[in-house]
Amino acid sequence: MKRAERRQLKENELATGLSRFIRWVRKHEKKFMAIALGLVALLAVIVGVKLLIQYQRSREASYLSQVLALKAELGQKPENLAKLENLAQKRKYGRIASLTLATYYLEKNDLEKAEQVLTGVKERGRDLVHYQILDLYAQVLSRRGQPERAIEIYRQMEKEKPEDYPLDVILFRLAETYEKAGQKDQALSLYRDLQANYQNTYYGYQATMKVMKLETGR
Repeated sequence: MKRAERRQLKENELATGLSRFIRWVRKHEKKFMAIALGLVALLAVIVGVKLLIQYQRSREASYLSQVLALKAELGQKPENLAKLENLAQKRKYGRIASLTLATYYLEKNDLEKAEQVLTGVKERGRDLVHYQILDLYAQVLSRRGQPERAIEIYRQMEKEKPEDYPLDVILFRLAETYEKAGQKDQALSLYRDLQANYQNTYYGYQATMKVMKLETGR
């Protein structure tokens, strides 16, 4: 077969194959369009979700900085207290303002107001802020002469083993509560556990100091 004829044959085969492909594409054109539109819609949703998350994070960061600024200037600007109370009423981010308010009241030894603020938000969420609120709430109860209730809270936190809140913090607070309640054996047992299992942490070191103090006092 001559070279020119072979070339023509290949061109014909290519043209035939291309023609078949075009007919197949046209036959399934609607399906391709539906898939393409679906991919575009999915991409739009993904982009929208990312933008929404970024927006929410920016709002939360802005809210947090506002709360911290109000708290920092409370000594010079007593009117900030009312602003913090107003922010605490917001459902979405109000827990942060409530935690800040309760910390302020605890610093002022106004335990009743601190407990009142925390009571309204202590059951919300299961994140870092939630466990910070529970920790502070238990401290308030302990200082108000209700160590049994504080111990119940810390035991429940220990049972839940939250990923967002270090267990050594919970155990140290629990040991302190036992100690303040006069239950020195329970406190010493927890301090020793912390000393053994968290020796390279701040609370592990503090537990070592507590063990030395309690054993010396026996």
